Amino acid sequence: QEFLTWLRHVAGTAQILASVCTGSALLAAAGLLEGHQATSNKRAFTWAAGFGTHVDWKAQSRWVQDRNRWTSSGVAAGMDMTAALITELHGEAVAEAATRRAEYEPHTDSSRDPFAARHGLS
Repeated sequence: QEFLTWLRHVAGTAQILASVCTGSALLAAAGLLEGHQATSNKRAFTWAAGFGTHVDWKAQSRWVQDRNRWTSSGVAAGMDMTAALITELHGEAVAEAATRRAEYEPHTDSSRDPFAARHGLS
């Protein structure tokens, strides 16, 4: 409870909330995803989706952006989400430069999520 209280406090001043993997379960447990769409790691999706009462959990999504809330599936999907977030904040050229420097080719289609089917979620 102490951590969730701290998380709510910190989130109150954040312009953007982002989580990778099962971090979305923490955001939901803190009430920070109420009225938002979100996703989580597909192996733990059913567990994560048990948090929050008014969260629209999206199983077939590599990442989800809903207003200022960004959530991703697994760790690699978090890298894809980060590239999309950089694009949103700073433009495609900056995101491309960042991913090129990291020698990373991001998936840019957030609905491309083969792991949902692999874990019986689609």
